[in-house]
Amino acid sequence: MRVKTMIAAAALLGAGVSAAAAQQVNQSVAADPTGTVEVHAVSGQIRVTGWTRNQVQVTGQLGGAGERVEVDDEGGNVVVRVVYPRGHGSGSNRDLRLEVRVPVRNDVEVNTVSADAQAEGLEGDVEVHSVSGAIRIANNRSREIGADTKSGTVDVIADADRVEANSVSGSVTVGGTVRDRVEAHSVSGVVRVTAAAGEVEAGSVSGSVEVASMRGRAEVNSVSGDVRVTGRGLSGSFQTVSGEITIIGDLARGSDLELTTHSGTITLQMPAGASAAVDFTTFSGDIESDYPGARVTRPSRREARVIIGGGDARVTAQTFSGDVRLLRR
Repeated sequence: MRVKTMIAAAALLGAGVSAAAAQQVNQSVAADPTGTVEVHAVSGQIRVTGWTRNQVQVTGQLGGAGERVEVDDEGGNVVVRVVYPRGHGSGSNRDLRLEVRVPVRNDVEVNTVSADAQAEGLEGDVEVHSVSGAIRIANNRSREIGADTKSGTVDVIADADRVEANSVSGSVTVGGTVRDRVEAHSVSGVVRVTAAAGEVEAGSVSGSVEVASMRGRAEVNSVSGDVRVTGRGLSGSFQTVSGEITIIGDLARGSDLELTTHSGTITLQMPAGASAAVDFTTFSGDIESDYPGARVTRPSRREARVIIGGGDARVTAQTFSGDVRLLRR
């Protein structure tokens, strides 16, 4: 009986500690409807959402004993901080869960170390920075969106003028609609841009890069990854060292398209009715043209010019040891 009593007491004590650690938060402060909100936290999960009230509200739970949230109005801008006790080793506790509701037109900046961060339903500019946390930005109608993390993933679904998304070792994905320009980069992660965008700059060192739904100019590069681009009215530069390059779509009238790889295969697929002059060069690979009605001039085994229609767009495709192919889509 005594053993059972001790076990029961220990269980109650543990529940009490757990309840203390999971301290609930509910704080709010009046806010300028077009002001700025900053959120600072180390670990856990942070979610920022827009609403129609002229108020910043912070709800959720803290992750450890002695933690607290400060919500301050600093000259018309609201700053939300998670404050940790001295010597607590902040950053090791992942139990923190906070939702920050802000006026929908506020500009928002979120800074974390290892906390995952989400920003949703906002119409102001959005910036999210993390060291190792994952970042997700979705359902926003913003002018500019920026996201960067060192080892986490970045996922942006945008309705914006401009998007810049970067990770060192994580994957980067940008979707939605971007009226002006997308910049998306990773060092060792996969980069995927599916947003309907006017202009794209995308790259990875060792990861593959895919750009879909393009409707303008793009600059895409990788060192050891493949490059794949689909869209309409394409123009720009596409490069990789040891990966393959695949371009699928029509070209903008009078545009220039440059495709360069060292040891990968280059494949260009264009629809019926295309108009382009394509110059192929390879040192040790094969040149293949399977586009009906194309006029082929082959000055040597290593070089070929293919004229399609009126030859309005200009394409150069160069590879050292890979094949080059022109196909009709």
